[in-house]
Amino acid sequence: MKLIKIMPDKVQIKSNNDQLGAMSINSAILAVDEERDVSLVCVVTAITRNEEDVQFDNDGEPLEPEATSTIECSIIGSLVNGIFAKAVDLYPATNVKIKQISKELFESMISDGDAAGFKLGTYVNYDCDAYIDGNRFFQRHSAILGNTGSGKSFTVASILEKLSVLKSANIILFDLHGEYSGLSYVKKIKIGDGGLDFPMWFLSFKDIYGSLLKIKDETAQTQIAALRKTFYEARNSDKGEDIPIAFDLNAMISELTNENEDKVFSGEYYKTGDKAGMPKTTKGENNGKLTSVINLLKDKQIDKRYSFMNNPQPQRYLNEFISEIFDIKEKNVKVVDLSDVPSDMVPTIIAVTSKLVYRVQLQQDRKDLVPLCMICDEAHVYIPTSDFMLGASQRRLLDVFETIAKEGRKFGTSLMVISQRPSELNRTIMAQCANFVVLKMSNESDKEMIKSILPDGSKGMIDSVNLFRPGDCLVIGDSAKITFKIKIDLPSEQPSSSTIDTWDAWKEERSINTDQLVFKLLNE
Repeated sequence: MKLIKIMPDKVQIKSNNDQLGAMSINSAILAVDEERDVSLVCVVTAITRNEEDVQFDNDGEPLEPEATSTIECSIIGSLVNGIFAKAVDLYPATNVKIKQISKELFESMISDGDAAGFKLGTYVNYDCDAYIDGNRFFQRHSAILGNTGSGKSFTVASILEKLSVLKSANIILFDLHGEYSGLSYVKKIKIGDGGLDFPMWFLSFKDIYGSLLKIKDETAQTQIAALRKTFYEARNSDKGEDIPIAFDLNAMISELTNENEDKVFSGEYYKTGDKAGMPKTTKGENNGKLTSVINLLKDKQIDKRYSFMNNPQPQRYLNEFISEIFDIKEKNVKVVDLSDVPSDMVPTIIAVTSKLVYRVQLQQDRKDLVPLCMICDEAHVYIPTSDFMLGASQRRLLDVFETIAKEGRKFGTSLMVISQRPSELNRTIMAQCANFVVLKMSNESDKEMIKSILPDGSKGMIDSVNLFRPGDCLVIGDSAKITFKIKIDLPSEQPSSSTIDTWDAWKEERSINTDQLVFKLLNE
C-alpha cells in the first residue's frame, strides 16, 4: 500500500483490490506505520477504482493490469496504548498498512473504565453499546440537530429517561407544542389556560413596550417616555427596569389616561363671559398623544389569550413561580408547556424565564451549587441567527441566551438546543456548543453550517447523514468516545409527536363539527 496524500484531517491511500478486501464507505480502519509506531483511526469516505495504463511483456503481449483502488479517509483520532484518543501527535510516513477494525478491537479501543455516563444507543457497525460521558455532555452546551421526522423528540426523551433517575438532576425543558408534557417522569409546568400565570410585571420595561405592545423605539419616543414614567410610578420602586416588581396594570392605565387628558394653566385668565376670572388652560405635554398606547394596553387586558398575563398577582408570586421551576424533590425533569401561549409571546416568555432562572442560579454558593440544564426545543424560533433582520426587542431576547452561552458554564448552567434548521440558529451560541448529536439531515445549507463549527476530522462524516434512518445519529464532541453511527435507544415512553400520519387518517371515516370549532374560535 502506498500513502498518496496526507492532511491534518484526511488521508489518501492507494492499494490493490485484494489488499483492500471488504472496505466500504463508513468502514473503520487503522492506518499503521510500524516504523514510527503510529496508528491513525480513520473512516472511509470515498473509494475510487483506478484505470491503469496497459503494460506489455518482452514479446509485446499485453499484461493483465493490476486492479487498484484509492481510498480517501477522514482521520478521527489515533490509538495510544491501545485506547482511542481524539488527538493525533504523529503522522505516518509513506509506507502504511491498512487494518480493518474488528468488533473486539473496537470495544477495547473505547473501553477506558469511565462509568460516569449514560447509554445512548448502539454503534451500528459493531453492535456494541454507545456510552456518552455525562459530565462532558452537560458541563458545556450541546445541540441536537436533524430533519423533521429524524427522531429528535425520541432522542430527547431517551436522554430525559436516563436523567430522571438521578437524585438531583435539574432539567428545564421549554416545550412549544406540549410533546413532552405527558411523560410520567416529568413535572408539567403549564403556562396559561388553567396553568401558571405569567404576570406582565415579570417582563422588563423594554419587553413590555417592545415585545408585548410592539412599540418601536425609533418611532414612539414620546409614548415610551410617558409609559416609562407611569411604569415606575405603578411599581413604586426605583429598582432597575429589568427587576420584576409587582404593579397594578389598571393603575398604570389610569395614570396614562390622566397624562393623555392633562391640561395646564396658560398664565392667563378669562376677562369676560361666563368664565370671567377663571384661569385659561392649554393641552399638557402629552395630551392626546398617548391614546394608542392606552388602547394597546386595554386590548391586551380584554384579549382572553393574554389573561394569564393580566391576572393580578402579589410580589410573593415570583417566589412561588421560581420555586415551581427549581423544585427537584417531586420530579427533577420540569417541562414548561407553552402550547397555549400566543405564538408572538412564546419567545419573550422563554427568554424572560431563562433570564430569571439564570439570575437565581447565580445566587447559589458554589459549594452548594446544583447544576442546571435548560433544553430549548425548536430553538431556531427564538434563538435565530443575527443574519436575519432582527428588531431591537428580538435582539434583547437573543442577548439572554448569548450571555448564558458565554458565561453559563462557570455557574453550572448549560444549554441544549434542538432544531431542524441549524442554518437559522444563532452562530455565537452554536460556536459555544461542545457536543452535537446529528441525525438525518438533507438540507445542504444546514450541513454546511454544521461543518463550519466542527473539528476538521468530523466534517467528512456529515455528508453521510442524509442517508440515515430515523433514530440514527453521529455524536460529535468531547462527550463521545468515538464518532461512529449510533442507533439511539427508543425511550420506553414516547413523546407526543406533532407528525400526523396523513394517509392513515384519510383512510378512516371521520367528520368535522364546524359549529363546535367556530364556537371554540370565538371563545378562545
